[in-house]
Amino acid sequence: MKLELHPDAVTDFNRKADKLLLELEPIPQKSSPIHKNSFHPDTFISALITEKDIIDEIRISSVDQTGTEVAKYFSHSDTTIGLQGESYKKLAYISQEMQRTKELYRKVSVTLLTNLIFDWLKDKYKNTTDLSMVEYVLNKCEGKIQELEIWIPIAMLHIQSEIKIGQITLKTITREMFDHWRTEAKRKNLAETDKLKEWFDEEQKVLQGLAASTIKLCAEPERGFEIALEETEKSLSLLRFFSPSNLHPEIPSYCTVLGKENIELVKHLIIRDGELIMITSSTVDKAIQDWVIDDLLLSKLKSPGLEILSNLLVQDCKTEFQDKVLDSLLLYSRSSLAKNLADKLVYILVALESILLKNENEPIQQNIGERMAFFIGTNLSERKSIIKNLKKAYTLRSSFIHHGRTVEDLETLKEFMLNAWMFFSQLIQNVNHFNTRGQFIDAIEDRKLR
Repeated sequence: MKLELHPDAVTDFNRKADKLLLELEPIPQKSSPIHKNSFHPDTFISALITEKDIIDEIRISSVDQTGTEVAKYFSHSDTTIGLQGESYKKLAYISQEMQRTKELYRKVSVTLLTNLIFDWLKDKYKNTTDLSMVEYVLNKCEGKIQELEIWIPIAMLHIQSEIKIGQITLKTITREMFDHWRTEAKRKNLAETDKLKEWFDEEQKVLQGLAASTIKLCAEPERGFEIALEETEKSLSLLRFFSPSNLHPEIPSYCTVLGKENIELVKHLIIRDGELIMITSSTVDKAIQDWVIDDLLLSKLKSPGLEILSNLLVQDCKTEFQDKVLDSLLLYSRSSLAKNLADKLVYILVALESILLKNENEPIQQNIGERMAFFIGTNLSERKSIIKNLKKAYTLRSSFIHHGRTVEDLETLKEFMLNAWMFFSQLIQNVNHFNTRGQFIDAIEDRKLR
């Protein structure tokens, strides 16, 4: 794939890179004091990497306490040359600017661009390239961009048929897939048959039968994964709106990217007379449930709004109201993953405030309560009950935030969660009926005068 940037952008990026080249400098090596009695945990070593395993030039960098890269270096004539501090920030800024261009945004990651621009700086410093920075980097990127199909397994989700949500399609990881992959891998690696069998068996135990988010795109692998993960998490957030966990305070949803489901496991060892008798793992949460979506349930999910949400995700030009609805639903969806009742309450209330308040100066409880009541309540009794329950919910939140008290009033929370779900369900049905949040709120206010 041929990559081209606007000529003005090319000139600007090259100018900035040429200036950055002048900021490369020798980095003094600081010797760390030796602690003779320092403690070294006796952790298990599963593999040993030697020089034979290194297939390319080693990249040298420094990271801060959060793991964020803050400097890059290369070796030249027994000297370490690099960028750090403000100079490194300039490198990062150029990479981010290039990645935000429409030509590169969905094809190349910031990480790859940072590495390639620094490679150009290194090669230019060593006089091993005559190319401009942009030409050098785009040539390298072109060789890495490819057609990809990325599958991301979803924890504890099983589906009878494929489900399209936004940019992604949920598909099942089947026994037949693993049989095919195993056969092909063995055919190409006859000498590693035993190791391949062990590896495939372990992966198959975990993955077979699970749903996976799938997407096809054209990008370099790291950017492809970034896009796939972003689209997956948005689509799953909207799918979780229909999860039973939204109506049961004590039953969290585990429908998220596999590895992020946060199932709490406690491992313990039983020792008798110095001998190991047993190693056991047990889950802390006893309410863990797989979510099985068969075709009958899928047809019901599509009817109250899954198709509306899927279409909304892929819609290029959204109204201000549609954007606000999506944002509020993504906030609301976090509550279904939360295990702590106070966390659930906070996420739901913040989601309601984000769509039902015109501005931060409005009285919160009064407006949220009345607007919810007139939007979903069908008579005076229901509306009074909704307003009363919302005030109780805010009291629970205040007790937690300001006094550190745990949320224990399950009946109030159950009623509140039902009211909130009914509100967002109706909101989805109305997502195409208004252009702005202001119009939506005005329509609710008009109901009070009927």
